[in-house]
Amino acid sequence: MSYLARTLLFETEKAFDTDFPVDNINGARRTNHETDERVVKLHEVKDPGYWDLNVHGFCILNAKTHLDPHDAFTKKKEVQKAYWYEIEALLHEKFPEYSRIESYDCTVRKRDPDFPEKVRLYVDYEQPATRPHSDCSQRGAFMNVEHAFPGQSEFWEGKDFDILNVWRPLIGPNDDWPLALCDWNTINAEIDIRLNDALRRDRIDENSLLHFSDAHEWYYMKNQTVNDLIVFRNADSQGKRAREL
Repeated sequence: MSYLARTLLFETEKAFDTDFPVDNINGARRTNHETDERVVKLHEVKDPGYWDLNVHGFCILNAKTHLDPHDAFTKKKEVQKAYWYEIEALLHEKFPEYSRIESYDCTVRKRDPDFPEKVRLYVDYEQPATRPHSDCSQRGAFMNVEHAFPGQSEFWEGKDFDILNVWRPLIGPNDDWPLALCDWNTINAEIDIRLNDALRRDRIDENSLLHFSDAHEWYYMKNQTVNDLIVFRNADSQGKRAREL
C-alpha cells in the first residue's frame, strides 16, 4: 500500500500534487509527496450486509442498474443521466434521511495493460489510485459542490450535506484491482489524515490522504459483480461523520 510518508516537510509546507506536467516551469514540482510503501493485509468482505455507512464509512448494496459497458465507454454523456436517476432512486430508498440527492460526476476507469509497471501521464481512462485517499476533504466538499453547481449556492449554503461515491464494475465478477476500503473505526483522523491541495488543469481541489498506522484494517470485495454497489462517504459538510479513505 502506497501510503503518504510522514515527513518533516509538512510542518512548513502543505501537501500538494498536480495532474499536469510542469517541466516547462523552472523550479516547479508536480508534488511534494514521499511514499511510504507498506505491506498490509486485506480482509475479504464476507457479509456485505454488516457494513454501515455511518459506522464504517462505507456500505454495500445489492441492486440491479442498467449501464451498458460499451455505452459507458463510447457515449458516457448520453447515458449517464439515466444511470444517475437509477442511483439516486436507490440511495433515496436506502437513506431516507437525505431530503435531496444530486449526481454530478460519472467516472469510467479502465486499467492500462502496462499499469502499474508503467504510469503514463495521459491515458484514455482514469487508472486505479495507488495512494489511500478520499476524493475531497470537508473544505473540498464545498469546492466540489460550487464547481458542479455554479450559481446555485442558495440550494446548499448553510445546509448539511454529504459527498458520496457509488462504485461498481462495468463487467463482473471483477478481481482486477478491486477497491480497497479502510474501516473508519481504525483511523485516527487527528494524526493519520493529511489535507492535500489537488492542483487541476482548471481548478484547485482539496482532498485527504492517509499516513500509515498499524491499527488500520483493510477490506475488499472478492469477485465484485455489477450488482454489488459499494457506497462510501468522501466527506460531509460538518466534518464529523464516518468516511472512507
